[in-house]
Amino acid sequence: MDNNSKTNEDTLPLSPEEIKAIGEIAIGPSRHEQFLNAHYKKLMWGGITLGVVAGGIIAFFSHRNDMRHEAAAQVVQAMKITAPGEGIASADEYDAAAIQTLQQSYGNTPSAVTAELMNGLSLLAKGDEAGIAALEKAAASDAPVPLRARALAALATYELQQNKDSAPTWTRITQMEANPYSALAYLMLGDLAKTKGDKDAARNWYEQCKAKCPTSALVADKTVELRLTLLDVDAPKPVEPIAQPQQPASPLDNPFGEVPEVQSVEFNPGV
Repeated sequence: MDNNSKTNEDTLPLSPEEIKAIGEIAIGPSRHEQFLNAHYKKLMWGGITLGVVAGGIIAFFSHRNDMRHEAAAQVVQAMKITAPGEGIASADEYDAAAIQTLQQSYGNTPSAVTAELMNGLSLLAKGDEAGIAALEKAAASDAPVPLRARALAALATYELQQNKDSAPTWTRITQMEANPYSALAYLMLGDLAKTKGDKDAARNWYEQCKAKCPTSALVADKTVELRLTLLDVDAPKPVEPIAQPQQPASPLDNPFGEVPEVQSVEFNPGV
């Protein structure tokens, strides 16, 4: 009998578990399994940390949006807008308490600069020159260009009303990015130059307005074009009226010369 011959029991195939065990012994676990075995705790805590951070970011942005909506509601209250489509209050009628709440409680929202602008407008409307500093603060902020230009336009208008030199403030608006107040600034600078008798400078400002603000209403309605047309037209000079010779009084006007005195006559019922 051949000793090398094998029985049926010896030739039975290995079970999957046995094959896996032999594989583990022969080649060991794979690289990714080795990595997971060595760092699974770190990976677990990393996943937890990532989840916490993501949740915090979501909560932060959600809270920020809520704050912005609340601040916008305060702006509406400060302007005393009670219903959509209704007009806003004039600057001297703004709700001072709502503006103060905006500045104190919502200082990190975009509406905070709007509150500073409204505060400046309100103060100047009431004759308080502290509004100048408020407008300057709004103009120097990192708010969007239209809002900063609005603050400068209000400041320049106030200077103009007070007979102060407003040209530097209007010029600051022209040095900003194009905004809704650019055309007005160019027009005002042209008008100021014309008032001083500098027609060349005035023409330059008007031409810049046409070139840089072609879609402005001031250009579309021909306001700037009319300024250019009238630039070379001298304003009429006042002329003293010609003195008329004094006509002698006609004797026929009063044949009695001096006006006769008329004495009062008492009525006597007995006569």
